[in-house]
Amino acid sequence: MKYLAPFRLATYLLLVFCLGHTAGGMLGQKSLGAAADAVFAQMKAVQFDFNGADCTYYGFWFGFGLCASIFLLLSAAISWVLASVPSESWPVVAPIAWALTVSQAANTYLSFRYFFLGPALFGVLITGLMALGTWREARAAK
Repeated sequence: MKYLAPFRLATYLLLVFCLGHTAGGMLGQKSLGAAADAVFAQMKAVQFDFNGADCTYYGFWFGFGLCASIFLLLSAAISWVLASVPSESWPVVAPIAWALTVSQAANTYLSFRYFFLGPALFGVLITGLMALGTWREARAAK
């Protein structure tokens, strides 16, 4: 049953989210039509100097996308570890758990605002599981 605890379930969802974002969104780029392809071509073609580095908007987009994947992977690792924290140690890690929950909530908002329903629904489930896990652990530690 411990593998179905809220933090463990959040971990599994975060790993699926990370895999889908990285493999499907960043590395497996497919054509979204002629207009989108033209935008991508321009993002790759237009180079500019940014703080001494030769950059493209595609490089910024791709790099930030991979940063998001790393954040998802880190969140999964932290969530996995939080599931194993003994009750007597919970007061020490509770601020980390709440910070992770709030950051997931912020990403959920951004997903609703700027992306599509898939990441937003993952965000709702992950945030809900993390909030539930944090609340349950805080109650058990009292």
